[in-house]
Amino acid sequence: MDPGCAQKKGTERVTDTVIVALVSTSGTLLVAVTALLLNYRGFVSLERRMERGEDDMKQLTGAINELDKRVMRVEIKLGIAPE
Repeated sequence: MDPGCAQKKGTERVTDTVIVALVSTSGTLLVAVTALLLNYRGFVSLERRMERGEDDMKQLTGAINELDKRVMRVEIKLGIAPE
């Protein structure tokens, strides 16, 4: 402590404690923001995969409908009653 400084005894400790609290808080905030960003990126990735899955399901549904139509035409040509 500077001898020319007119501080009360013990106020230096409070300053140290405040500095430690600020550094700890900023570190915690940095970790929280990083976690949120990584979590958001994960959700965006998951959403893209779900959209691709939906597109695949639409293609599969279209293929099944086309197959059903073909089978129905074959049944009609063979004289089999469709169920």
